[in-house]
Amino acid sequence: MNIGIDIDGVLTNDDDYILDFTSKYCYENNLKSFYNANLYEYRKLNWDEDIINTYRNKYFLNYVKNEPARRFASEVIKKLREKGHKIFIISARHKTAENGEIGNDNIRECTLNWLGKNNIEYDKIIFTKLPKVKEILENKIDLMIEDSPTTINELVKVVKVLYYDTRYNRNIEHKNIIRVYSWYDIYMKINEIE
Repeated sequence: MNIGIDIDGVLTNDDDYILDFTSKYCYENNLKSFYNANLYEYRKLNWDEDIINTYRNKYFLNYVKNEPARRFASEVIKKLREKGHKIFIISARHKTAENGEIGNDNIRECTLNWLGKNNIEYDKIIFTKLPKVKEILENKIDLMIEDSPTTINELVKVVKVLYYDTRYNRNIEHKNIIRVYSWYDIYMKINEIE
């Protein structure tokens, strides 16, 4: 199978990072805390685009470079490749589609370095914008591992989705979704699908 894998929220736990660092940012800048901590990404806060960009300039690069991979992600991906599956990292991570920078650091290059540092094997990496449908179709992806509630309605039209369970996507169900809770759960569910 051709398996697509998202980075943020799937290979990493970006939700906990966002909760920790946005609350710190709110404290440092005398901003109100969470509007609703169960919402996706910066929707948790009533921030305008300027505040989001200022926050990203301060904390996003640290996340891209240093947030650890989820437990067993590398191990499971290696097992999948050993079984003959092709792994496609498909990411719409901030500033990678346009090969952009924060400060003097290229986010795409930092992402590639992070994948290497965390021993994440892959056959192809695709940097794109949401909703990733074109890239899924072009690369004949059979199964997508995703967490985003903003793209799921488009993704389920073209591919079966292993939906990584998070506090911000628990209210979403669809016949083309299989909910997963950890990387070994992903491995077992893929074995069942085969």
